Amino acid sequence: MMEASSASSHHPTIPRLREILRVDPVWSAYALADLRADLLPMCRWTVTGDGLALVFTGLEPPILLTVGSPEDVADALAQAELPEEVYLSVRNEHLSAIQRWYDVKVRRVMVRMALGEEVRLTPVDQPLRRLIAADVPAIEALIAQGGPYVPDGFAAYQVEDGFFFGVEDEAGGLVAIGGTHILNYAEGVAAIGNVYTRSDCRGKGYARTITSEIVSQLRAAGLPLLVLNVHSENQIARKLYDSLGFVEHCSFVEGSVRKRIA
Repeated sequence: MMEASSASSHHPTIPRLREILRVDPVWSAYALADLRADLLPMCRWTVTGDGLALVFTGLEPPILLTVGSPEDVADALAQAELPEEVYLSVRNEHLSAIQRWYDVKVRRVMVRMALGEEVRLTPVDQPLRRLIAADVPAIEALIAQGGPYVPDGFAAYQVEDGFFFGVEDEAGGLVAIGGTHILNYAEGVAAIGNVYTRSDCRGKGYARTITSEIVSQLRAAGLPLLVLNVHSENQIARKLYDSLGFVEHCSFVEGSVRKRIA
């Protein structure tokens, strides 16, 4: 029985993937979104028991996400085709299994939040503009200004794939942005991210207004499960999202890591 399960673990059906991911949909939100037909070619799924390892190649480095019991996740990782370098997105209880394959000394602790039942959005009183593909260079230039919590998961296709908004200064330059990492209408899920304000423009409510507008658009589009990630030490952002109605779900680990040297 184990041999048969192992042999089929690299080709799980969509219903089987959905069954595993729906056990904890908030944690699995990104993987649920990856069930889109256009994204599936970028996904390498390995399933053993209720353990799942997903390598998403749509970003560089590829993302490694794990779901399920630590024991089954360890078995899935042992069978997976793992790249030399990945960007981890894994629960703390999976770290021991990950450490068998990767050096995870360089990592950061993140918090997954999901929009709760009590939503408290801020009315949009800022001059927001819906961003389009032509704005990608300006978005990249803004993010390039850096900082301790600068977004690191932006990709150009995200702008028109979902919802992106920005605030401009008097000269027409972007001073604040925010949008979606990924969404899937069929699964009813979206991940908000890339929220960033230029250092000299912080404290003006831009992040609150932008996030409120993104949430409003996603809810109007019929997406009930909305999640976001925030650095565990970014207390300002955590309080902001909490004030809008987001609820902390779990902590997890992120970071770009390389395979251990044998």
